[in-house]
Amino acid sequence: MIKFLLLSLVSLSVFATTHIGVEPELKYDKKTYNKTTFEKFNSQYLDVIIENVSFPSRSNLGKKQKKKFVKALAMLEPVLNSEAFKKRVLSYVRPEHSEPGYQKNYLWSNKNKRLSPSQIYDIIMKADEKMIPATIGKMNINSWVKVCKWYERPFTWCKKVIGSTSPSSSKMMKLNWKFYKSFETHQMVSNIVHEWLHLLGFLHGPSATMRMEVPYVVGAIAGEVAKEMIESTRK
Repeated sequence: MIKFLLLSLVSLSVFATTHIGVEPELKYDKKTYNKTTFEKFNSQYLDVIIENVSFPSRSNLGKKQKKKFVKALAMLEPVLNSEAFKKRVLSYVRPEHSEPGYQKNYLWSNKNKRLSPSQIYDIIMKADEKMIPATIGKMNINSWVKVCKWYERPFTWCKKVIGSTSPSSSKMMKLNWKFYKSFETHQMVSNIVHEWLHLLGFLHGPSATMRMEVPYVVGAIAGEVAKEMIESTRK
């Protein structure tokens, strides 16, 4: 029993990370996209609550990147409540598929309860984080950007993992400075949303299908919308 429990914990940790090199292809069903509007699909407003954040900002680079991080946090609410985000989440199509839908579209390990794109969107907006109960409709942000030391273990996390969570035991998102020191604002938005989705129970399956799963796809959608919003203010 103890061995089984340990394996379960390790498995959950492994499937709640963001690895480098996983790039989702964002493809949308035109019919679904064009008919999806706020009027035809009601949803509650998602409030973003910044509870605890930590960012290394002693160096000039740290101060520069912290400004982008603060901007990314400020953009979460307008991005996730936007019509563009909503329509893309609802109309996402996996590569080589004709109907909207995600790979591994269920919460935690409940394979018997497959979720449609609209159900996934509802879960996102409901924001029912396991470790922060009674805060429905609130995206609670608790994160720290970790600076890895050269001698620090695990080496794999420090070199290849952008972020990780322990969704069944902690509300924190651990983000890797190795990547955040060069990320633009929209990339930070993408990763933060990805990690937060793990806290709702969306985990990963085999590496071959990760790019079509909810955390990677929805995180990429959020980053795409954030980038468009930033670019629109520069015109």
